[in-house]
Amino acid sequence: MLLFCSVRSWGEPGHDDKDSLKLKESNHSYPVVEFEMAPKQHEKIKTTKGQKLILENTVLKFNGNTLGLRDAHLHGQTTLYFERKSYSVDASEKIKLCEECEGLGAFYLVSLTMDKNYFHNRLCFDLLRVLNLFHLQYTFSEVKINGQSQGIYLLLQRPQDWSLKEIKSPFIVRRGGDRLIERERFQKEMDKESKKKYHQQFLSIYKLIEQHSGQELYGKLNEVLHVEDYMRWMAFNFIVKNGDYADELFFYVDPETKRFRIMPWDYDDVFKSQPHEGFAVRNTRMDPSSLIFSSEDKLDLKIANDPYLYSEYLKCLTAVMEELSDPRIEDVLNGIYHDLSPMYASKDILNAVSKDGYNTSSTILKKELEGIDSYFETVRFTLFSKKKPK
Repeated sequence: MLLFCSVRSWGEPGHDDKDSLKLKESNHSYPVVEFEMAPKQHEKIKTTKGQKLILENTVLKFNGNTLGLRDAHLHGQTTLYFERKSYSVDASEKIKLCEECEGLGAFYLVSLTMDKNYFHNRLCFDLLRVLNLFHLQYTFSEVKINGQSQGIYLLLQRPQDWSLKEIKSPFIVRRGGDRLIERERFQKEMDKESKKKYHQQFLSIYKLIEQHSGQELYGKLNEVLHVEDYMRWMAFNFIVKNGDYADELFFYVDPETKRFRIMPWDYDDVFKSQPHEGFAVRNTRMDPSSLIFSSEDKLDLKIANDPYLYSEYLKCLTAVMEELSDPRIEDVLNGIYHDLSPMYASKDILNAVSKDGYNTSSTILKKELEGIDSYFETVRFTLFSKKKPK
């Protein structure tokens, strides 16, 4: 079973005609994760609202093979109010999503209940991989409970496992909203002083933007954060019109440079007409013509309003759009349709996802993906023909 995003080459395939996008259906197999549990527990999972239940006395299978299960519980926030829940799974044996991939012992099963037509997260993760800003393993998967399909899921490596275990980062933090730090994790054996040091290193980002400006600020920020990565992520959010991203970001310490790098998260809310706070609020905080989508985070706002930082950001925006070339966009869209089309051919899967309240079908999916191709073409034309310097 191949994981498209982990093993595909991101070279430039030959496409002479921009209108040549031809999405082809496939009939390849896809991963299947199964839970076997007492019917009463399954019924409780479906009907409970807002509770993170622990799955008890549950058998886990992956592609028909039984795995030992250390822990499984409901995962997420808003999805806990839907019938199709998301899960966090910790197995005693590792699964492999492709021959070249590292095995996963723990992973999320994301229900995608708020991801209309179920491809936005996959699309953005694929494109962020093109930009070298996303490194987790992921693939579409069907989930079954007691033999009954639960629909389309995204099987996704947990950020803390990749950062702390795979690359041996000492520290990972998820940025919050008003609280700034939503949660943080350290290496298990780390002493209190080291924990305090990394905690303060993250907070120093927001102290620096209050104390400095211009080229001096860029230099000081770059000592604790890979600023170019951050600006490239902001540029990507502008391009895909991500309506809610300020608190959907992990920062992890690069074990080699000791500076923070970023791990983007949650792309349900893309191609929105306005940011989470609304344009009325956003436009009071920054120049309305700024090519930055949201004003919710103070660091983003500083980048928008500091002339030197904004000029550096515009360089990143241009570079990101150039890297997201037409052939690469088409390659990603074809890969998504290749992986989703066999799942859309299953009546059981479509019946399961119908509980999310969306009207979806293979035809609708295909039209949506073709529309995304046109969208990027329009964005490219707009940016490169009308981009205004601050």
